Amino acid sequence: MPVPIHLQLAQQIVDTLKTICSHDINYIDINGRIFASTDPARVNGYHEGGHRAARLGEIVTIEEDDPVKDVRRGINMPIRYHGKTVAVIGITGDPEGVRRYADLAQRITLLLLREQEVDSRYYDRRTQTGYLVRALIDNEMLPSGFISEVLAKNGMSDDAEQWRTVVIQLCSETREPLASIELAVQDISERMGNCLYAYRFPNEFVILFKESGLSSWKRALRSLASRFSEDIRVGVGSPGRLSRQDLSFQAAKMAIHSLPSGENVAFYESVRLELLLGGVDKAAGALYIRKCLHDLDGEDRELLGHYYASEMSLKETARRCCLHINTLQYRLNRIRERCGLDPRSFRDAAALYAALRLEQMASP
Repeated sequence: MPVPIHLQLAQQIVDTLKTICSHDINYIDINGRIFASTDPARVNGYHEGGHRAARLGEIVTIEEDDPVKDVRRGINMPIRYHGKTVAVIGITGDPEGVRRYADLAQRITLLLLREQEVDSRYYDRRTQTGYLVRALIDNEMLPSGFISEVLAKNGMSDDAEQWRTVVIQLCSETREPLASIELAVQDISERMGNCLYAYRFPNEFVILFKESGLSSWKRALRSLASRFSEDIRVGVGSPGRLSRQDLSFQAAKMAIHSLPSGENVAFYESVRLELLLGGVDKAAGALYIRKCLHDLDGEDRELLGHYYASEMSLKETARRCCLHINTLQYRLNRIRERCGLDPRSFRDAAALYAALRLEQMASP
């Protein structure tokens, strides 16, 4: 196999997954052999669907049981690690019922594979780099000389140049397989160079890059965000010393929280009001939202979103919402009557906008 997998780890993976989904799980090597299973009778048997998934590099679904061939219905997901298919996870059961566990199964498997990599003799530059990135963004103490050592292994020096942190956050439900997104992120990191990369369980990729490459990184990240428009949200943090990338990481997360509806990439420079709103106590924020938005329904909130995105232009809002200008005026009047704040008044509009942004930032 491209990456040696210990039997103990393979069994840990299937046992962990079964506690979550209550279905039998098979860990299948790239030759179709069932390496570990929650059904001991199947260990060392041949798994045709798993073998096909490994060859094709895509999910293979088995719709019907075939007792003669010892084939059971379910889904078989290839697991890619460092750009290579290393195994297949098979979940037995009704395909529609077990498919919802596919993404979680991939994430848990990748996490456990990384743990093995850290704990084994295959501990390498990539693993050290990942550890450094996670320590920097969490502002943890590091051994003396460790930063310089890891930078040197990545062909970089510990100079005085400023860095930025990129957070690429997976949406709760992704259209593309996790492995495809991870491969694209790794590809950008390797192609751009002068950066440090890590996966942060359970749903974030983190890249640290030098400020001198900002313009190139902007183009690359916008391209990535466009390619996976329904799967990821991208935030780029503030510039700062490498040793204080925890601040840039927080700014990148703030940029993600500031994203308006329909967009999935934001830079620290575009974040303004959100810097203040991000520091609002949750209880106070919830109280403010209730105070300003009470009695407004989803349609009211959506209309206000378009209204503010149109810079409060009635003509542009009417065009966006496919409404007659008189209908739009009526809807804005109705909002004023419902919550007591007039969207056309500067002070009231600012209050409503702040409440809407707080509500959006509080959403997962």
